[in-house]
Amino acid sequence: MDSIVQKAHFFRRAGFGATLDELNSANSPEMLLSKWLNETPVLNVPAPQPIVKKGKQEQSREMWHWLLKQMISTNNPLHERIVNFWRDRFVVSLRKIGKAQLLLDYESRLRTYALGDFQELLMQVTTSPAMLTYLDNAQNRAGKINENYSREVMELFTLGQGQYTEKDIQEGARALTGWQVKLRPELGTADVNFVSRRHDDGIKNYLGRSGKLSTQDVVEILANHPSTARKLAIDLWSALAYREPEPAIIDRLALVYKQNNRSIKAVVAAVFNSPEFYSDKAYRSHLKTPLYFVLSSLRQLQIEANSDRVIGGLRAMGQVPYNAPSVKGWQGDQGWLTAPSLLTRLNVAQQFTREYGDDGGFDFNPDRYSAKDLVTVLLDGNSDRQLEEQFTGLSKREVAALILSSPIYQLA
Repeated sequence: MDSIVQKAHFFRRAGFGATLDELNSANSPEMLLSKWLNETPVLNVPAPQPIVKKGKQEQSREMWHWLLKQMISTNNPLHERIVNFWRDRFVVSLRKIGKAQLLLDYESRLRTYALGDFQELLMQVTTSPAMLTYLDNAQNRAGKINENYSREVMELFTLGQGQYTEKDIQEGARALTGWQVKLRPELGTADVNFVSRRHDDGIKNYLGRSGKLSTQDVVEILANHPSTARKLAIDLWSALAYREPEPAIIDRLALVYKQNNRSIKAVVAAVFNSPEFYSDKAYRSHLKTPLYFVLSSLRQLQIEANSDRVIGGLRAMGQVPYNAPSVKGWQGDQGWLTAPSLLTRLNVAQQFTREYGDDGGFDFNPDRYSAKDLVTVLLDGNSDRQLEEQFTGLSKREVAALILSSPIYQLA
């Protein structure tokens, strides 16, 4: 890869795409990676507002507005990208929780521990009001066991399928008993309490460990399990490089996880510092999800966006944050390859780049760019002749819309 292509590839995987200034800057991917990994995250999470019967939709809108602005305008795209990775992995949904304020607490937890010790992150997720509510572990108590979280924490969040038994699910659920969530509607928050009388204090046999196991024990066992190291290696590599990593890569990243005390930062650094990261196999190997398509378009062209219209576009494409259809999260690449979905992207590209009056649409300034600049920032300077032939007679707004809706731009 030449320098522009390499930097563009790095920005697409370490964030949501580069601006023209970022591509032309003297900062190398190595410099940026070191800087972003070692910065203390700035949370910027808004304070919750009182939970009221009226205004729930408005409070959800405010959360989405903040979240979109944060993802687009952040000074640390890598941190934002990894937080989004965890948001997609540790799925909770507003559809069930019904209270956007609990998601502000969840965001704070994900953002604080996104690049830290995976064991601590898992504990924070497990004991959050949002997850306790979403996967029913707040209803899990001695004498009335609920296995939902016990099952999903192993299948989706840590070990992966085939690495545990039904007995492990049952015994894990017993160990996870005792938690209770109490809303504080006047503050817009929730208290999480461990209630001893709700906890099953008996002996459990869980993944080869025996004893009066607790939630802390379950989290410790899962975070230090070899299968968790391998699943995390596979999932991070798949998200940041390419699908189906070779066994040698999985082994290498799992060893980094083990040798660095479960450090997420160490594994992420190892992904970006791997020679395979810049291989042809990795280059534009992902289809952009609707959220990624929207974020990259707005960020790369520095478009000032009307948040309500952005959410409307995401809703039309089927991917509003914190609205995943199930605990398994969003569909994979192939699931977004439908004629209606791609047509909606074309319409959204037109909305982003057309000229508006005073009706609060999208503010795109085409005077910042030549047609060549647009090819550089959106296509790494590489467009095919057939695409460029269509530029003739088009305004720069129209060229930008054409590129945003082109097949190659849909790839990350």
